[in-house]
Amino acid sequence: MGEIKSTLDLVLERTRHLTLSSVEKEEMELKETLKKVSGYLSRYRDGALSLERLLKEIRELASELRDRVRGEMARQMSLALDLSADTDSLIPAMEALADPSWTDVLAGVKRCRIEVRKALEAARGNLEGRILAELAAAGIRGSAVAVKTEGDQEWIVTNQELKRPCEERLEALRQSLAA
Repeated sequence: MGEIKSTLDLVLERTRHLTLSSVEKEEMELKETLKKVSGYLSRYRDGALSLERLLKEIRELASELRDRVRGEMARQMSLALDLSADTDSLIPAMEALADPSWTDVLAGVKRCRIEVRKALEAARGNLEGRILAELAAAGIRGSAVAVKTEGDQEWIVTNQELKRPCEERLEALRQSLAA
């Protein structure tokens, strides 16, 4: 009586003679390694992986993969980088991964982030002071009065205007990394 074979057994029988070429093996290894980049980056941003450990992981890769991984990691970091404080940890990592051609652009982005934050703080202080003065003139004052600028149209416009030049520098960084 004949044996009933599973689909897997049939597939294995028919593909037993097939093997991957060395080029295909290298491509698969590269794809698998590049998939790990987002995991490394996520663990780094969460604080589960230190910068030193991240760099060690990259150094332990095969030399032909190392440059591609560094480039992909820098590209993903540049896409994640914005003006918020929660992306501050990306700057030192990008500097550590930096190609010499990125140094000037990174320095410009760092300066821009600092300038924008100072300008935003000053603008927020001015707006809060003006709103508190208006409220006080209307008879609303005291320690319980707190100004919430996030919903104010004037603040939204000011915020966008102050961030625009730095966003353009960030885009220049992304373009230089893509090249």
